[in-house]
Amino acid sequence: MKNLLIAAVLAGTTFSAVAAEQQPTGAVKKPAAETLDQLLKLVKENKIKQDNFNKEREARFLRERNNQRALLNAAKDEQRREEARTDRLKAQYEANDKKLAELEEQKFLKAGSLGEMIGVVRQRAGNTASSLKRSMVSAQFPNRHQKLEQLAQAKVFPQIPEIRSLWVEMQNEMTEQGKVVKFKTDIINTEGRKEPRDIVRVGAFNLISSGEYLVFDGEDIKQLTRAPHARFTSLIDDFQGATAGFEALALDPSRGGILTQEVKRESWPERVQNYAGPVGTAIGVVLLVGLLIVVERLITLMALRGKMAAQAKSSTPGNNPLGRIMAVYLANKDDDVENLELKLDEAVLKETPKIETRITIIKVFAAVAPLMGLLGTVTGMIETFQSITLYGTGDPKIMAGGISSALITTVLGIVAALPLILAHSFVSGISKGLVHMLEEQSTGLIAQHQEESGA
Repeated sequence: MKNLLIAAVLAGTTFSAVAAEQQPTGAVKKPAAETLDQLLKLVKENKIKQDNFNKEREARFLRERNNQRALLNAAKDEQRREEARTDRLKAQYEANDKKLAELEEQKFLKAGSLGEMIGVVRQRAGNTASSLKRSMVSAQFPNRHQKLEQLAQAKVFPQIPEIRSLWVEMQNEMTEQGKVVKFKTDIINTEGRKEPRDIVRVGAFNLISSGEYLVFDGEDIKQLTRAPHARFTSLIDDFQGATAGFEALALDPSRGGILTQEVKRESWPERVQNYAGPVGTAIGVVLLVGLLIVVERLITLMALRGKMAAQAKSSTPGNNPLGRIMAVYLANKDDDVENLELKLDEAVLKETPKIETRITIIKVFAAVAPLMGLLGTVTGMIETFQSITLYGTGDPKIMAGGISSALITTVLGIVAALPLILAHSFVSGISKGLVHMLEEQSTGLIAQHQEESGA
């Protein structure tokens, strides 16, 4: 009885809990059983419900276990299929990789000679493009090199039309090099502005227009900063004016390089101005002063020679050396011969310095000028050696200034000495002739006086 009551209480409690869960919130709870019979009945009913509930849960668990087992089996089957597929793909990858290596090796073997040939084509295309860019022919036909540059820089094998274009451009360049063609285009003048010109292209060597040479730098035709030597430019007009036959023209085989350097060549005045220095200026002053003295002496001596020549034909003493000699003779013609001779010699000696004055300075200047040039040579070489000490001998342009200064001063000294020496000889000859004329006339007067005294 005691056990029955405990079971009833537990069943009632369970039923009450289930009923409480099923009741809506806020509903009034009623007692599950009011008597023991009702309680027993509830316990039996609850036991039946609990057994049914447990059976249903067990059946649901079994169903779910079977479903999970089926899913597990399906997943395992899928895993086995994927593993088999992986093995097949791996085997296929290894086979493809091996076949690809074999094909790659075959490609290299077959493309060996072809690759070498393509390398030669690209190299030749690059060299030809560079040559065409600088060619005088490109001044008439610009941008010919662009296709060849693309061919030289291409990463794929060139096609037959591209290789043919290389051959065509090379053949066209050779053909145009043998032509003299006239065309019209814009040039860049010395002011940096474009100017339309009629241009004559002489093969791949020269561009000429309006009596002057032009240069092509690969992009523009430019006017030279100054004209080359006249012996070159003097041939242009005759060449441009010719309609048949042959005419001479100075060609530049370097395609403008020699012309560009030729216009940089300094003239002698520019060399003297740039490299003479103080010593060269001093030599120039010596030459100028010497020539002024020469001119003054020539004018004076030529005038004296004319006066003395006229005096020799006249018996009346004039204002000239010979006239003064005759005046001394007339003033002392009553003296004896020896006294008269002494008086005339004295008169000649007085006139000689006036005739020979400043002639010795010309000779001194002629001797000093080369010595000054030698001084400039020594100072220029000292400057050169100093440049070598500071900067070494790697760049000849560093030494060029000192060497040019040394040589220019030497040249200036020689150039100054030569005309001064010649002028001194000429002036000295005239002065000696005049002195000789005085001595001759003086001797003649003494002889005349002696004859008159003896008579």
